Amino acid sequence: MKRSGEQAGSEEGAPPFRWRQAILFASGDFGCNLYWQSATLYLLFYDTDYLQIPPHAAGLIYLAGLSWDGVAGLLIGIFADRARGGGTPLRSWMRLSTIPLALSFLLIYWAPPASGLPLLLLVLAFHLVFRTLYAAVNVPYVALLARVARTSGERSRIAGLRMIFGAAAAALVAIGTQRIGAAGGAQSGFFVAALFFSALASFVLLWVGSAKLPHPTIRAGSDGTRAAAAGWRLNPAFVTLNLAMIAAVIATTMVGKSTLYYFKYQIHDEHAAGAALALMGVVGVLFVPVWMAVAVRWGARAQWFASVATAAAALALFMTTSPRTATRMDMFLALFQASVSGFSFGFWAMLPDAIEHRSEAPADAQALMFGLAALLQKIGLGIAAALVGALLAFSGYKANAVQSAGTLLSLRAAMSLFPLAALAVSAAAMAFNPLRPERGG
Repeated sequence: MKRSGEQAGSEEGAPPFRWRQAILFASGDFGCNLYWQSATLYLLFYDTDYLQIPPHAAGLIYLAGLSWDGVAGLLIGIFADRARGGGTPLRSWMRLSTIPLALSFLLIYWAPPASGLPLLLLVLAFHLVFRTLYAAVNVPYVALLARVARTSGERSRIAGLRMIFGAAAAALVAIGTQRIGAAGGAQSGFFVAALFFSALASFVLLWVGSAKLPHPTIRAGSDGTRAAAAGWRLNPAFVTLNLAMIAAVIATTMVGKSTLYYFKYQIHDEHAAGAALALMGVVGVLFVPVWMAVAVRWGARAQWFASVATAAAALALFMTTSPRTATRMDMFLALFQASVSGFSFGFWAMLPDAIEHRSEAPADAQALMFGLAALLQKIGLGIAAALVGALLAFSGYKANAVQSAGTLLSLRAAMSLFPLAALAVSAAAMAFNPLRPERGG
């Protein structure tokens, strides 16, 4: 049985992972998050309020795209497990998929000259193409973590740096989309913003994919997929960590998806939403080191519970105050983002160790396990988006119109009651996670 934190398949005497290399590798998360954060923060809102797609249909399209993203990532993980040459094939797939991903990103922010069912089918097709290519870039990149970092300390360091780069991308997307959109106007503004972000992301991802990084040579095996499938079923650390993360993702996504609607229809200041989302990104950057310090001092499991507690406190504050001004809403979102930034850090810091806990899966099956984790997480994201869309639709939401009291009540429930319930599930799942002795992830 492997010890937690021990990198299976690593060779003795492999070169250490220096800070400069860690920063270079982690910068790939900046490129990936330019796509991910744009889709997370703006895509559902763009589809409902600019393409005029009914919210329940837009939510289902979003769920379908994310679910397929996860399935595609799982399939890519399987192929990666069978590839020979350590991390070289993974970086090759990143490079080959980077430019097609950029082009597909432009499609999801293009307004096709169609309406009704043809529009729904076109938008669904664009979502599926984008999600497929995103998985083709992101899954190999994430899987490289287990191959370039050998110890829990190195993994925690990279996880923290990745969260910082990801939060920086979120801040840039939040403020940049609003500013470019205001200059370009309506749909064309979103398309121009997508053009800028895709160009920047392509540069970063091609740079990371071409960089020389230390990694152990890992022998590919023909039965790695079967061993991994057996391993995760017997691995309570992997199962409970993913259950906790799915619930946390549902909580955070429901708040994030509802934010633009809340600013537009409750506070009546749509432009203030961009500044609020940018503030969330900045707060996320600032608080990642805090969660890193908590994990080092008390362990990643305790850090997770601290994130749940502070996020629940923020949601309780929202429920009791129902902010009616942009400033008060900013205060809530800042506190909430400071709390939930601990989930991403904790998950990625714990995942490699969770994969290896009581698992007989070989090192060449780790890409599959990362792909499975990504699938589960993306299903959670899709469920959250579908829930928001369904709540809006069933409460009588009408795009670009004055909303009824019932619709605004449903919007507040999507930002408080449902996330609180999801956080309770997350804490319960983490309570059963067996990685209690771990420190620093």
